Amino acid sequence: MKLNTEAASAILSPIYALLPNTKATGDHNLSYGEVEWSTLKLMIEHIEKQQWPTLSPGRFYDLGSGRGRAVLYMALAGPFDISVGVEVLPERTVLAHQALTKLKESIPSTGAKVRLYEASFLNPAFKYKDARAAFLSNTSFDTETQAAIFAKLNAEMPKGGLVFCSKEPTVMPGAFEKVPQNSEIHILRHL
Repeated sequence: MKLNTEAASAILSPIYALLPNTKATGDHNLSYGEVEWSTLKLMIEHIEKQQWPTLSPGRFYDLGSGRGRAVLYMALAGPFDISVGVEVLPERTVLAHQALTKLKESIPSTGAKVRLYEASFLNPAFKYKDARAAFLSNTSFDTETQAAIFAKLNAEMPKGGLVFCSKEPTVMPGAFEKVPQNSEIHILRHL
C-alpha cells in the first residue's frame, strides 16, 4: 500500500513523538539529527521525477538511519520495493525496530517493505546495486568516510540513482552530478 506524503507524515509523527531521542554512547563520536518531514516529501518529489532505465522500483537506502524515520516514510510513501536502514549504533537500531513494530499495529503490511540493519554502511556485505535512492545525513562524516561511501556507491549503485545529502560532500565525487534545486538538501545523480 502506497500512501501520499501527508498521510505518511500524519501516521509516523505520533510514533516518533513517543520514541525517546538518542545520543551516541561509548566510543562513537557521532552527531544525530532527524530529517524533517518536508525534506522527505521533497526527496520523494525528486525521486518520482527521475527517469529510470528499468521498470523495477528498486530500493531506498538510509545510510546512518538512526531511529528509522526516513526508512519508514519511504516504505509508506515512496515508489520502492524495499526501504533499507543501515545504522551502526545498536541503541538507535532498537528504536527503529520499536517504531516499525508500532507502525505495523496500524499497517501490518509495512513490515514486508522494511529492512533494518545494525552495521556499518561500508560493510562489504552491503551491495547497493539495487539502490534507486540513498540518503546520507553526512553533516558529521569526515572526508575519508565520505570518499569511501561515494566510492562504494559509484561502484555499485545503478546509473541514474539519486543520493540525497544533508550537506554537500567535501570533495565532489566525479561520478556524480549535482541536481539543481532550491532546498536545504543536496541531491546528486549517479552518472
